[in-house]
Amino acid sequence: MVTQAQIAKKLGVSRQLVTFALSGYPQISKESSERILAAAREMGYKPNPYARALRKGRSGIIGLWIPDQISTHYTHVARELNRLVKAARHELIVSEVSIAEEQQMLSHVPMDGIFVVDAPEQAEIYQKSSAAAKVPIVSIGADCSDKTDAVQVDLFAGVLEVMDHLINSGFRRIAHATFFREDSQHLGRRAGYVKAMNKAKLKPEFIYYPLTDQQRTITRQLIQDYIRSNGRPDAIFCHSDDVAMGIYRGLCDIKLRVPEDVVLVGCDGIQDTEYLECQITTLVQPVAAMCETAWQFLMQRMKHPPAKLQKVKLKPKLVVRDSSVRGNGLPEVRPA
Repeated sequence: MVTQAQIAKKLGVSRQLVTFALSGYPQISKESSERILAAAREMGYKPNPYARALRKGRSGIIGLWIPDQISTHYTHVARELNRLVKAARHELIVSEVSIAEEQQMLSHVPMDGIFVVDAPEQAEIYQKSSAAAKVPIVSIGADCSDKTDAVQVDLFAGVLEVMDHLINSGFRRIAHATFFREDSQHLGRRAGYVKAMNKAKLKPEFIYYPLTDQQRTITRQLIQDYIRSNGRPDAIFCHSDDVAMGIYRGLCDIKLRVPEDVVLVGCDGIQDTEYLECQITTLVQPVAAMCETAWQFLMQRMKHPPAKLQKVKLKPKLVVRDSSVRGNGLPEVRPA
C-alpha cells in the first residue's frame, strides 16, 4: 500500500505538505496541490479511512441503508445523495439492510453519519446500540422513525390525491398492485388506498406480487394471469413505477389498451415512465429536496449532537399523464 511518506519522498517534499494537499487544505498553493495529487494518482495512493478516523475523529464516510437494491427509486435516491456527499468531499457507502440481518447494521467501518431510507425498524434497532451515540442517523423516505431526525415524504396524502383523481373520473373497480399483505398506518400507499376506497364505499382489490430483482418481468406475467382469472379492473394503482411499467407491458401483451381498457397509475416518478407509447401517470417523490434536506440535517447533527430532533414532511406531486386520462374524461364501458 502506497503511503503519504512515500509520496513525499518521491517529490522531495515534507510529509505534512502531502497530508495537507490530500486533505484539500486551501492554504496549499494550486501548483503544489496539483503536483502532489498527480503523484498520488500515479502511485495508486488510497487514503486509509481507519487512520483518518483515528487522526481526525472523522472518517469522511457516510452510510446509506436501503431496504433493497431492486427499486429504481432507491437507485435515484442513492445517486442524489452521492452527489451531495461527494461535493462535500465525503464518500458514500450503500448497504442493503434488513431486521433479519441486524449485525449488518453494526458495521465496523468507521462512519460519520448514516441515512436510513424507508426502514424505521432498522433505524430504531441501531438507535439502541452503543454506536448511535457517536454516529448520528437521519431517517428519510415515506416511512420514517419518530425517534430520529427525519425527512418524510407524505405518500399517504399523495395517494389520497391519486384516488380522488381516479374516483372522480368515474372509475369504480380500482385495484392496488402491492407486495404488502396487511393494512398498517405506516404503509402510506396501501393505507391511503384503503381509506379512499372505504370512503367511496368501494371494495378494495389487491393484486399481490413478490418482491424480486426481476420486478418488471414478474409483474408483466402476473397481470396477465390475474386478469384471466379475475377479469379486468377499471384502473390499477401500483406501489411503484417499476411495477407500473411491468403491468403496462403485460397489458399490451394481451391486447389491452392503456388507458382505453385499463387506467394505470404508478408511484415514485422515475424517468422511464415518460418514455413509453403511453406515458404513465405517477406520484412523484421529491427526491432532490428530500436528499438536500437530509444532508443538511445530518451535518447539523454532526456539529451539534445534543440539539432537538429535526423533522420535516414533504409533499409528493401527482403528475397526470395519458395513462389515466381518457378522451372524454369518462370511463369507457367495455366487457371485462
